[in-house]
Amino acid sequence: MNQLQNTHHPDRIALYDQIEAEFEAIKQRYRAKLGPADVAYIKGLRLKSRLAELVGRGLLWISPEPITFSLGVAFTLLHRNLESIEIGHNVLHGQYDSFAEIPQFHSHNFKWKAPVDEEGWRREHNGLHHVHTNVYEMDPDLNHGILRMNDKQPWNSMHRWQVPMYLFFAYPIVLYGFNAQNLGFRQAYREEKFPLGNEGYAPVHHPGVTDAQLKRRHWLSISRVLFKEYLLFPVLALATGFSFWKVMLGNMLVDGINNYWISLTIQATHLTEPLQPEDALKHKGHWYLTQLDSSVNFKGSRTMSILWGHLNYQIEHHLFPDIPSRHYPDIAREVQEVCQRHGLPYKCNPTWFHAIRNYMAVMWKFSFPPKADVNGEPAGGPRHA
Repeated sequence: MNQLQNTHHPDRIALYDQIEAEFEAIKQRYRAKLGPADVAYIKGLRLKSRLAELVGRGLLWISPEPITFSLGVAFTLLHRNLESIEIGHNVLHGQYDSFAEIPQFHSHNFKWKAPVDEEGWRREHNGLHHVHTNVYEMDPDLNHGILRMNDKQPWNSMHRWQVPMYLFFAYPIVLYGFNAQNLGFRQAYREEKFPLGNEGYAPVHHPGVTDAQLKRRHWLSISRVLFKEYLLFPVLALATGFSFWKVMLGNMLVDGINNYWISLTIQATHLTEPLQPEDALKHKGHWYLTQLDSSVNFKGSRTMSILWGHLNYQIEHHLFPDIPSRHYPDIAREVQEVCQRHGLPYKCNPTWFHAIRNYMAVMWKFSFPPKADVNGEPAGGPRHA
């Protein structure tokens, strides 16, 4: 074994110590910078989101021809997208919890304009995924639904169809399926339908909460969106002399495009990366290294980064999930400097489309049974950062 792959070797421990010190220093510098500009940023985003909704829904409502209808879809999509990722996702990470003047943007007060139960998401995403990123059988985000993205996970015949299943059935409604992941509903299905049950999957448990309570939370979170998009606004249009079906169609297009956009942005920035060791939490510097190894960025302008929820800076998001995302482009330069000093990889795709292409290639690869190595054992396994 290479000495620097030995997590107990003194040189490796020294590297962990140095990485911890440098990344903690970056985190503290940016925490010290937080202030009125961050408050103005999130409040400004919410204002822009509401204006986009007003314009978009108004155009969908009254549009007499395809051009204004398309503009209505575009503005409403902008609203739904901002609320889903740059506002909702980042607020629920606690990025604005330290600002007493904006309690509406504190993670435990925030109501997501997405069909996702907030508490379930915080438990699964913040408490498990961001702690055990890409750790086999510990990170639930490795296995949305039946998804298989590594050689260690047991293969079964359903995986042969995962590419068309996700592209044509899962991704158009992905946000409506997050609760099944976050609240643990899929575990019973896999236990019943998969030959090895939940082997290879990370369980999500909610101690002290009954199945009936979880189901009620699920239906409340998705119903608030379904009611607004597919009943309230179409009926109001009909009641005022406009088309029920045109508003319904516009909202359906917005929903589908927004779900695809979020799916491909999130999945393409870490599910292509190697599995990580379970013991990374024993040293914060080691954990920082696994976050580097677990994530990949893709390039884009500052404006487009907002539309991606700054998840094109997935490396920085995994390193510092509770720092407001608007700082990620600046943090990225400092992270790259650390990587260059220590000879560490900093992975970045040249475009979003390259990231999606790489993701789809990995998804296709793991649709098929794993090849055996020379000893007859499954190929692959964790790579220790």
